[in-house]
Amino acid sequence: MAGKQIVALWGSPGSGTTLTAVKIAWELASRKKSVMLVLGDSETPSVPLLLPQTDAGKSLGHLLSLPSVSQTDLFRHCVPVGTSLSLMGYMYGENEKTWPEYSEQRAKEFLDILRDSADYAVIDCPHHLLSSILTAVALEQAGLVLRVVNADIKSVVFVKSQRPFLAESRFRWGDHISVINNVLPFQDVRTYEETFGGKAYTLPHLSALQRQYDEYRLLEPMAGKEGKLYETVIRKIIEKEIVE
Repeated sequence: MAGKQIVALWGSPGSGTTLTAVKIAWELASRKKSVMLVLGDSETPSVPLLLPQTDAGKSLGHLLSLPSVSQTDLFRHCVPVGTSLSLMGYMYGENEKTWPEYSEQRAKEFLDILRDSADYAVIDCPHHLLSSILTAVALEQAGLVLRVVNADIKSVVFVKSQRPFLAESRFRWGDHISVINNVLPFQDVRTYEETFGGKAYTLPHLSALQRQYDEYRLLEPMAGKEGKLYETVIRKIIEKEIVE
């Protein structure tokens, strides 16, 4: 199919990678495309932040620990949200030690099945590059990598420290696109665009996003003028970088 079927989002801790992944997946699904949203963080599971009543038996950790993984297994571990969007991830109370470790080969098999199971797969990658097999494999195999950062020195330090681990050509560092997220009015975005290098998109700080987060409503459209501006940038990312 046209476009970039697997989209990996990865970035500095606290930069809003999960929220950005959710909004991109939601917008893709609103276009009547089948979308799998994979929430890969086992340290702070994200599924309970979106759907607090989710069946714990659908854990991504359980799926990846099976002796073998089939498309049927994948669908059994998906949590449907409407008709076009499904999500999977770790559940309330789980952590990185809840399930056995899985191999790089298992992560590659998982991504291969994802390709055959939906129009698009959006993967929210843990920021722990060295300790997360899913992150390393997703950054290598994704058709598009969005590097989510903030307009602050913390993100600069994080990107600088992780850059050597992504130096191999298979990671295509030069093709990564920055999403400078949660930008406050007083922050100088241009300076950080130059620092991070390459193409970049800017998402503004919105108090409405925090309200959605607190009320378990992230899987809903934004309201108000500022919300519509935010969604305009999300749509621009999709139309310019994902859907071809």
